Amino acid sequence: MKKIKFEKDIKIILNDKILDELKTCVKNSQPNEACGLIFGDIKEIVRAGEYYYQYIGKKFNCIESDKKSPVSFLIDNIEKLNEVFQDAAQKQNLRLISIFHSHPAGAYPSGVDTRNMKYLDNCGNNAFRNQIWTIMDAHNHELNGFIYFNEEFMQVGLEIVKD
Repeated sequence: MKKIKFEKDIKIILNDKILDELKTCVKNSQPNEACGLIFGDIKEIVRAGEYYYQYIGKKFNCIESDKKSPVSFLIDNIEKLNEVFQDAAQKQNLRLISIFHSHPAGAYPSGVDTRNMKYLDNCGNNAFRNQIWTIMDAHNHELNGFIYFNEEFMQVGLEIVKD
């Protein structure tokens, strides 16, 4: 994959508690890829006519992959997904802000990831539009965020804050 542009106007913000939950999810899934969903809010900030977007994580759900593989993941359990979505949306008033998974090495999207990012962005379900994909290296816990936005793959800013 060609070099990914860095988009400075979009940032995902996670607290250290969620970061620890991501690491635990990865550890418990090894040697396979971990996966899960991060829920929270999206804040639009306007400064001097410029728009900035903060994806603020507030809740993480580690979801067992339906595909046990060290090189891919699949969340195919629709009942489980509906349960997780309803809990976040109806009980906590949160929206999906990121699809999380791990790689055995590296924290950058694979070819399969980019195809899935593009597919979900264009599938017609607004819950999956403009999602940040967070990817963690299972070995060193490096974490990066990516988005498919305006027909382009971009890396986004990532900030970890103390809870």
